[in-house]
Amino acid sequence: RLAAGMKVRDVITTEGEPKTDWGHGLTRDEQVFVIAEKLYEPVRLAEAMGVKLLLEPHGPVTGTIEGLGAVLDRLGHPDTVGVNLDTGNSWLAGTDPVEMAKVFRNRIWHVHWKDMPSDWSDKRGTIFGCGMAIIPLGAGVVDIKGVYDVVKNSPAEHSTLEIAGDDNVLRSYEFLKELGTS
Repeated sequence: RLAAGMKVRDVITTEGEPKTDWGHGLTRDEQVFVIAEKLYEPVRLAEAMGVKLLLEPHGPVTGTIEGLGAVLDRLGHPDTVGVNLDTGNSWLAGTDPVEMAKVFRNRIWHVHWKDMPSDWSDKRGTIFGCGMAIIPLGAGVVDIKGVYDVVKNSPAEHSTLEIAGDDNVLRSYEFLKELGTS
């Protein structure tokens, strides 16, 4: 209600990571059910209020193409529930961000841009997100150009640079401009 009252169009959320042995022991189907059950009322309320709810890959389920697709399918409401593609988080989860962008292109309504340094490669599949990149776009291992080539034809109207440091932000902005952003 607060988002609608403030005329916020998109609210970004995700499942987070299990904190208990019980949570880690759930099957994939059980994990999807738990996530969808937690989001059921927020989705209904968002739809009634004209707010979009965007799922961000930021956990062991939404960080995979199969898992994110299963949650989206379980939730339904394709006009209300979309994707906030996070290039760094999806890569960290072990997913190819370009493939994720291709699969969900028509449901990507926002993008969090970040590149990841090569020395994080051994962390893939063990952590499922980071708040800010410490390098500029184009300086790491994520195929930012490949993702851009897909999402430029998605419904996303806005994006966010999740990058630390003024110089890194400016270099990332220039990198995206070179790719053709306006």
